[in-house]
Amino acid sequence: MPDLTISSTLHEAGRVLTLDGEIDMATEQRFQEAVIEALTTQPLGRVVLDCSDLRFIDSSGLRVLIRAHKAAKEQKALMAIASPPHRVLQTLRVTSLDTRIPVFETVSEALSAPHPA
Repeated sequence: MPDLTISSTLHEAGRVLTLDGEIDMATEQRFQEAVIEALTTQPLGRVVLDCSDLRFIDSSGLRVLIRAHKAAKEQKALMAIASPPHRVLQTLRVTSLDTRIPVFETVSEALSAPHPA
């Protein structure tokens, strides 16, 4: 059974959620709760999704990303994706989510990126 482990780390520049596993219908709710909680409790207005160990994301996970991106914009926060593996990056590109949600090669780049005004 696919599973997803989510760990949260607070850095000086923002909160990093490290995703390990797969985001699909079975893990969608847990992913959504973690991202929304990070966005609403993040005092620095920046949440980075470290996808380096994310093996798969399906349409349910993409829906969560879209909702989280909208919530981040409403809160004037920055949500970014870092280190997506090729398969995940291809999914983001095919769906054009990479044009809406900033994607960075590393967590460090995402944490140091300029915050939108």
